[in-house]
Amino acid sequence: MNLRKLEVFVAVVEQKSFSGAAKTLPMAQSAVSIAIQKLEESLGCLLLERKGRSIKATPDGESIYRQAKTLLTLVDTLKSSVSDNQTQLTGKLSLACPAMLAAYFLPDLLDRFLKLYPELTADVAQAGSKRIEAMLLNDEIEVGVVNADNIDPALSTAPFIKEEMVACVARDHPFSRLRHIRPSQFAGAPMALYESGYFLRTALQRLCTQAGVKPDIRLQTNFLPLIIRTVEQGFVSTVGLRIVAQQEPNLIAIPLRPKVAVNMAIAWRTGRPLSKASQAFIDWVAVDKKTFKY
Repeated sequence: MNLRKLEVFVAVVEQKSFSGAAKTLPMAQSAVSIAIQKLEESLGCLLLERKGRSIKATPDGESIYRQAKTLLTLVDTLKSSVSDNQTQLTGKLSLACPAMLAAYFLPDLLDRFLKLYPELTADVAQAGSKRIEAMLLNDEIEVGVVNADNIDPALSTAPFIKEEMVACVARDHPFSRLRHIRPSQFAGAPMALYESGYFLRTALQRLCTQAGVKPDIRLQTNFLPLIIRTVEQGFVSTVGLRIVAQQEPNLIAIPLRPKVAVNMAIAWRTGRPLSKASQAFIDWVAVDKKTFKY
């Protein structure tokens, strides 16, 4: 559970509809539905029921709603308590992030962060997860977003996002008719992938090795728009985070079996003094939690 799901739930109760909550937040109505479903699963109870065209909280939902409102108010108070120092914070946030996260997650995050600190600037580099670890250890950057699995012990981390890895295909691709796809089905299938060193490429290689198959890699590049546009042509498939297909209207997400969760973390070198800008970013992400976990 995270604060974002509670925020979505409160909006649905107050707007008495998923569509109204989606407009208020704002976010896609499908994302609102998924967030409520995940919240109900994590709490183990039904929170909402339909009354005609309206949505009403169940008795359990009413109780959770009151507690959620209290918690969100406390969070807002916490954010406000540091606002007096925000305009005094100057400098540059030095950050590195894998391309897919930089394209689909980082813009919203940085937009809200930099609006809070108008005197700050951001310097963002794009690289694969292992390269980012090396950059952190070599003091080339202060903060990086890395795969949370098997991180170098010299790095400290804080949870960032958890997303499902899926196959992404065009609407007329043969895979588009599948409800899910197993690694063995990638055998001989033309693919466009990131270069070695990117966490999605590493995860796919591990799955295919376990299945005893070798994908037919026709294109490898760290240029994300090239991968997306090539997949849209219908000849190759790729793997990505579920949000890619959600935001790219010409692509379809095919769940992998077994399911693969991608855990990403914010990392920094243990014992390294951080700039105020970097420390503020780490602290803000931990408190804000308008991250993208559905």
